Amino acid sequence: MKKLLQHQIEDAQFLASRTFAGCFSGMGSGKTLTALEAFRLARQGGCEGSNAAIIVGPPISLHMWKAEFEEFFPEQTAQIVKTGKTQIDRNADAWIMSWAIARTRVAEFKQARALALIMDEAHAIKTSTAKTTKAMIGRGGLCESVRHTWCLTGTPITRWNDDIFTFLCRADLPGMKERLGGVSLDKFRLRFCVTQQRKFSPFQKRPTIVTVGNRNTDELNEWLFKGGLAVRRELKDVWKAMPPLTTNSLIIDLKMSPELKEALAAMKTQQQAEEAVRKNDEHLATIRRMIGLAKVDAAAAEIIERVESGAGGLLVGAWHTEVIDGLVERLQAKGVSVASLDGRTSAAHKQQFQDWFNNGSLQVIVGQIAAMGVSLNLQHGGNRIVVVEEDWSPSVMDQFFARLHRIGQTEHVHVDILRGDNKLEQAVARISATKRREHARAMDQGDAA
Repeated sequence: MKKLLQHQIEDAQFLASRTFAGCFSGMGSGKTLTALEAFRLARQGGCEGSNAAIIVGPPISLHMWKAEFEEFFPEQTAQIVKTGKTQIDRNADAWIMSWAIARTRVAEFKQARALALIMDEAHAIKTSTAKTTKAMIGRGGLCESVRHTWCLTGTPITRWNDDIFTFLCRADLPGMKERLGGVSLDKFRLRFCVTQQRKFSPFQKRPTIVTVGNRNTDELNEWLFKGGLAVRRELKDVWKAMPPLTTNSLIIDLKMSPELKEALAAMKTQQQAEEAVRKNDEHLATIRRMIGLAKVDAAAAEIIERVESGAGGLLVGAWHTEVIDGLVERLQAKGVSVASLDGRTSAAHKQQFQDWFNNGSLQVIVGQIAAMGVSLNLQHGGNRIVVVEEDWSPSVMDQFFARLHRIGQTEHVHVDILRGDNKLEQAVARISATKRREHARAMDQGDAA
């Protein structure tokens, strides 16, 4: 089992002591392991019904949750419920599914009487009238059939204070009645938001009330955190304890051409795929390029989502120029300030892009990993990296990460590696991990004679 940091231990104890609570710590602070430790602690208490967990999150996170769960609990199994027709494994210790699947199968999972419901990226249930919100935490929702419900998100309030309304309705209904004199979104907005009446069409008979600002936020903060409803750790708060660099692997959908489907289907076993990577077969270069192009749409959506969170500059890594160009085109179409940096970029432009990124003028640099290994210092512009196409050498990847993770960086650096769910990319990941462990052992001075 992975070694937990002190803040993860403390936050897990907090979650395990609550029937409904939030873990709102920043990205890369270790909320996944915190939730799994909380689940372990909750199990120790014993209860009637199942000791299983229901884990709900965005599709991209499901494989990560399965891997983390089975590493944390080596003797147990987790099942990804892929579709509305997937047969449930009643012997599984965790059922992992997307928000859409959970919403359509609420009745079935309520009967399971699981111990805990873990909702990842829980800002997905911020709209009180949404079907997913009602299915998860509304009256008669899934949370009523479990002993513990934990909401995980680094952005519980993405824009205005009323984003947290639905959480508070379930976390502290008596407190809401006491503070606001009743339970309604209008009463909540009156206390914690600035609103306006607007007409969006000349044919609209009545104006719509829209939120345009926040107020009494200190009181809301006190309600959430001093009231014991949620816990939050900023990365800077755990800087001394956190590892200086963390990586996470996320599975994304590929927009595959018929040629790519055929090429991947030819790799019938995992062993065959790994052997091809080790030998660096010539045909892999073509497959590698096709996979990169197949990632562009989904990868661009992931990058845009991170930019919209407003947490500083973002460095994106790719390999093929066609992939880089495709990403830049899609980001520009969404109004993102972005520059590409690859073998076609002059030295003068490299310097200019570096300056713009560090002073905040550029939101994103999409860089060719091989062209960014040295002589670029981007640590003052951001602390987040997204890898769309990874080099198969860990040392080359480390050089790329070092554009942000270097002396002068004051924040924890977090890397998301986007991969497709196929045997070739799984083979690359396994071989790269083995190489990385070997490199670490070779460079560990503590083992030297």
